[in-house]
Amino acid sequence: MKKRIMFSIILIIVGVFLMSSGKIGKQTNQKKVPIIYSKHYNIRLFGIQKLHPFDSEKYGRVYRYLKKRFELKKVNFYQPEQVTNEELLKVHSQEYLSSLNDPEVIASIAELLLIKKVPVSILRKKFLAPMRYATGGTLLGVDLAFEYGWAINLSGGYHHAKAESGGGFCFYADVPLACLKILDKYPDYSILIIDLDAHQGNGIESVLKDRKGIYIFDVYNQNNYPRDYPAKKYIDFDFPVQPGIKDEDYLKLIRVEVDKAIKKVNPDFIIYNAGTDIFIDDELGKLAITKDGIIKRDEIIFRFAFDNKIPILMVLSGGYHKKSAQIISESIENILQLDGAAMF
Repeated sequence: MKKRIMFSIILIIVGVFLMSSGKIGKQTNQKKVPIIYSKHYNIRLFGIQKLHPFDSEKYGRVYRYLKKRFELKKVNFYQPEQVTNEELLKVHSQEYLSSLNDPEVIASIAELLLIKKVPVSILRKKFLAPMRYATGGTLLGVDLAFEYGWAINLSGGYHHAKAESGGGFCFYADVPLACLKILDKYPDYSILIIDLDAHQGNGIESVLKDRKGIYIFDVYNQNNYPRDYPAKKYIDFDFPVQPGIKDEDYLKLIRVEVDKAIKKVNPDFIIYNAGTDIFIDDELGKLAITKDGIIKRDEIIFRFAFDNKIPILMVLSGGYHKKSAQIISESIENILQLDGAAMF
């Protein structure tokens, strides 16, 4: 009897030790969700980034919201590596990549002329590296969408970047790179790019022009930047809308026309550029969609993907209002609770 009591006491002591050391009892749920984030996504450059209308730290805010709302830990998210030069050369010229060693080129693309006096070594670390991580996140998202049926990269969507140039805060053509990654593995696949940023996705259209198997659906403010008419002819489903369009008309367009596009293309994969610059208070988007309208828009796209069993990868793209991070957070929260997500 005494031996059994002593043995029980030893077991209790060992158990307490293991719990206090995190071996048992305090273990975090190790289940991964196909959401990609890196602390390197956020651009912090001595506070200079605050002079730009783009919220370059919204990614971290969305990440922290999701962690708190769903009681997640860092281990539950996927972390990307930086895109490599070899990968970038699949869509960009060496001349363009080399030009990014010039602070004036970086400042021009970022539309932040103040940084042209910053040493390029600092700009590469503090400015370009976050975008290279984000581009790596979009590439990782392809694999995760095939594995889970969906994935969300909490950055990316640089849809103004072309083979020979960047613009509109877009340096690397992450969506075209993702398309090529899919087609390298599945040459006969069809890909539908749904670009619902407030601005025309001229970089995507330029890079992927006439490429077999890729179809572009683009809804954008027809009076806004970039007004790239040569690139416009490569849009398969082209929907320029009037400034100030409101929820009812906008969502009807999305619901009806995306359905038609999916039925026509029968895609094997969807890449969704989910810009929040369509928000009514976004000064650069100049559309009039409410927060609820944006959440509903994202839900419509994901429901189409889930109902048709099409893998979908979402990237965040533009969003220039201080409320963008909260809108994105609540929209992803809504997506995670849809039947097709099946995560919680």
